[in-house]
Amino acid sequence: MRKQLAIGIGVMLLMAGAVVTAGAAVGPPSYEAAYFDGQTVTMNVIDVPQHEGVLAHATADLYVVFYPRVALDAGLVPQCYPCDRPPHDHVLDSIPSDPGGGQFSPLWHVLAIRPNYTTDAAHNAAVNAAYLSELPLTSEAAVDAFVDAGYAVEIDTGQYFICSIVNTNAAR
Repeated sequence: MRKQLAIGIGVMLLMAGAVVTAGAAVGPPSYEAAYFDGQTVTMNVIDVPQHEGVLAHATADLYVVFYPRVALDAGLVPQCYPCDRPPHDHVLDSIPSDPGGGQFSPLWHVLAIRPNYTTDAAHNAAVNAAYLSELPLTSEAAVDAFVDAGYAVEIDTGQYFICSIVNTNAAR
């Protein structure tokens, strides 16, 4: 339990630093790849100052799916690797052309998805096998099913940012 808490806090601190760093950069926005419903889209990031509770209902969800070492050692390559944060993919719950019943918002709420390792070696082996067989997770439904199956844990980072979904040539 203490190890899981430490890992969760570490992920939240990494994400907090990553979002603040991305928002504090001077110059044009940065661009990164994200999965939406099985396809790759391009997004950019602008930090948003927060006041507790105000943003909870005015946002779309962005899942940051972290890759465990076993996945990297097996040759799986996440969207953000190498990058300034631990290796990961982005998964969006909606985009403008497919608003998902009104879910889309350019204001994103960051949820970290990390392996659900415990002190049980058999469970950890099952988690590793699931990551190896199911990555990349390319839709919100896939992320939800993976978390519901117990292979990963969802962590609310408390971070929000503005992000547009843009043409893949926008960053060039």
